[in-house]
Amino acid sequence: MKRNLRRSIDIALTGLGIGIIFSAVILRGSLDITAQMPLALLGVLLMEAGVWGLSTKLFPNERRYSKLRIEGDAMINHIRELNDAAIAHAAGKEDAKRFQATLQQMHDSVIRMSELAGKEDGPVNPMAPPRDS
Repeated sequence: MKRNLRRSIDIALTGLGIGIIFSAVILRGSLDITAQMPLALLGVLLMEAGVWGLSTKLFPNERRYSKLRIEGDAMINHIRELNDAAIAHAAGKEDAKRFQATLQQMHDSVIRMSELAGKEDGPVNPMAPPRDS
């Protein structure tokens, strides 16, 4: 829901900025340049805020299981590597060692995911030793 809200705010900011710029151009006959330029500048700033997605600063990411998400993303990379290794092996470019090594990394990743499942992110302990990846 927050993602849709962020996207809607970004689109609204962009549209509002474009509308203000057009208003400054259309009303050029009734506005003097000292009013027209700040109005156009405001429109550009609003448009840029929408384009650059600044609403994410207002509504930050609220993921509670980001370590599991990171491990899941790593699994996607393992899947790509496994496919590349299988294609290279089938083409006779290399033996099955890379395929087997990637398969083992995938098994290790599944075990890590099972350990991370259901564990919310907590405060980061700066004294904790780094985990092997």
